[in-house]
Amino acid sequence: MNQKPNIIKFPCVVDKRKRKMVEIRDEIERMLTRFAIDQEDLWAVALAAGRFASINLEKFDGEEQTINFFKNCIDTQKQYELTRNSSNIT
Repeated sequence: MNQKPNIIKFPCVVDKRKRKMVEIRDEIERMLTRFAIDQEDLWAVALAAGRFASINLEKFDGEEQTINFFKNCIDTQKQYELTRNSSNIT
């Protein structure tokens, strides 16, 4: 006989943290995109955001981890670009 145990599943703290980080990342990217459009200068906004990120991440994680983070971001974006359908302009 199969009985379902009375177990309450608590939310995974790691999953909750990941969701929050994704929400923050997405909102910041939307804000930066809007600001770049308003200022008509994506390059300057990217430099400012990168500078902010690099200065603060280095304080938290050190230089090597920060550089690795940026390399990972670049590699991830390159992989995404290789796999996306370039004929889809939506």
